[in-house]
Amino acid sequence: MIRNSLMIVVAGMAVWFLYQAGMVQGKAWLGQYLLERAWSQSRASGEAAAPWPGAVSHPVARLRVPRLELDHLVLHGVDTPVLAWGPGMETGPNGQRLIAAHRDTHFRSLQGLETGDQARLQHADGRIEHWKVVGIDIVDARYTAIDMAHGKEQLLLVTCYPFDASAAGGPLRLVASLHPASTQPAEENI
Repeated sequence: MIRNSLMIVVAGMAVWFLYQAGMVQGKAWLGQYLLERAWSQSRASGEAAAPWPGAVSHPVARLRVPRLELDHLVLHGVDTPVLAWGPGMETGPNGQRLIAAHRDTHFRSLQGLETGDQARLQHADGRIEHWKVVGIDIVDARYTAIDMAHGKEQLLLVTCYPFDASAAGGPLRLVASLHPASTQPAEENI
């Protein structure tokens, strides 16, 4: 009797954990699909479009890292509810940009990022910025702060680390620093 009850409890817990893992991956996939629609609407109208009713954010850019085949729409903000749906971006007063995403969904491919890799950030207004990875650091978030008022234009890609950690939310972060390579005005983009 106890053995059967214990097996039912263990099976129930396994189903619950699989459901939770599926929800994270499902949100990541569904979010990018709905964001793609909103991005198209934003590009056509020139105004921010919500990806679904009651959305806490909207797409503001598209990030591509060709060598890694990374191509994701980026949302405004880096709060937890935003990152559940996709990468989020904050912009500092001097052109400093920070794009953060979860290590087990949208930024999983950053584990293969290397110094010298090229990235492309397309804004909703059509402007395209080209960036080059100049450094990759592992930092402890408990002791390291990111200064968004930093004096130079820079793009930081941030995700949790290590990529194969069994538990989420550890203190380590991978921080990739990118410097501008070039910018194309919106009218030059097709």
